[in-house]
Amino acid sequence: MELSRRRLRTAAAGTLALALAAAGGALFTTVANAAAGCRVTYAVSSSWPGGFGADVTVTNLGDPVNGWTLTWTFGAGQTVSQLWNGTVTQSGDRVSVANAAYNASIPTGSSASFGFNGTWNGTNPAPASFALNGTACTGAVGSPSASASASASASASASPSTSTSPRPGTGGSGPYPANYETSGGLPNHTIYRPETLPAEQLPIFVWGEGGCSANGTASLPFLREIASHGFLVLASGAPNGSGTTTAAMLTQSMDWAVAENSRQGSKYYGRLNTGKIAVAGWSCGGLEAYEVSNDPRVTTTGIFSSGLLNDANDYQLRRLTKPIAYFVGGPGDIAYGNAMDDWGKLPAGLPAFMGNLNVGHGGTYTQTNGGEFGRVAVLYLKWRLKGDTAAGTTFVGPNCGLCGTQWTVQQKNLTL
Repeated sequence: MELSRRRLRTAAAGTLALALAAAGGALFTTVANAAAGCRVTYAVSSSWPGGFGADVTVTNLGDPVNGWTLTWTFGAGQTVSQLWNGTVTQSGDRVSVANAAYNASIPTGSSASFGFNGTWNGTNPAPASFALNGTACTGAVGSPSASASASASASASASPSTSTSPRPGTGGSGPYPANYETSGGLPNHTIYRPETLPAEQLPIFVWGEGGCSANGTASLPFLREIASHGFLVLASGAPNGSGTTTAAMLTQSMDWAVAENSRQGSKYYGRLNTGKIAVAGWSCGGLEAYEVSNDPRVTTTGIFSSGLLNDANDYQLRRLTKPIAYFVGGPGDIAYGNAMDDWGKLPAGLPAFMGNLNVGHGGTYTQTNGGEFGRVAVLYLKWRLKGDTAAGTTFVGPNCGLCGTQWTVQQKNLTL
């Protein structure tokens, strides 16, 4: 498995903080805000001599998009050598990335993401500007005069808001329409919750984003969907934030939720089930989830398209005592080899589920209601955090709900 581990380590899916520390790379983040209703975030997530990995997220602020092409021009002769969650064409310095079949639709307020590995020689500056379907991305809808550099600077310096209620426009398919807010008591995080708190206590779902990105709304449709089914979701990173996260931010989320549940005057006073906490993450965020999975408050761990980068970290598997679930993008997912290697090293007797869906590394997080990953994550959380055995039948036994479907399923020590 060492070959596949090296592959993930040199890709954008690898942990941003660890890759930078190991390779001596640097993080560059450029935010080019949208002219015709889009915003693009470009982040170099890892760097090594002659090569680099990058994550790109395009957020649609205008009318719904069905089919997209993102273009930019490299300024120092860089080339794209491998790309996932899209199709790339490069002519000279000009790069064009078209959607994959499963991420062609970007509803208003939602995002699509892709990642790539590239080569560089000498310098590796971020692209100065982007265009979505031929229209330059500059910031506010209908404001093409806003410069990319100015918006990038504003994004980097912006501090998180301290709203006291969810942002306008609730969503999700669950019984409790949900959206997100922020809190001065939990800076650099995004809080997803039902707009009207239900009578039942809310279990807690703590999330680390792909690429260790500090953008707490990068997976907005997925996280809002979970919240709409009666969960409090705490994502590392401010809304549309920049920079990187750490595993400590997941612990901060748990600390804050426990404190708010016991603080008189808090809207969450007595409203949270702090005995039911799931910690999870996608790609680099999954590595962060591994790091804190031994916290005694954790009920279950969710690893989404992720796996440990080298054998030196296998101690994190050996200390697992609570149920764990893997949701991976199939053999085409660059994290597949690492995830399967981890699966084979889990402690004997540990309840574990492995589900592979052939969508690649990017999953379905930005699709409506988080797509298939959102649907299945909700069922898993209902089972593990709410004791819903009907939802548990999705994962347990030879005739489980996902068995014999588009998912490839493996199970260890699972009972209802």
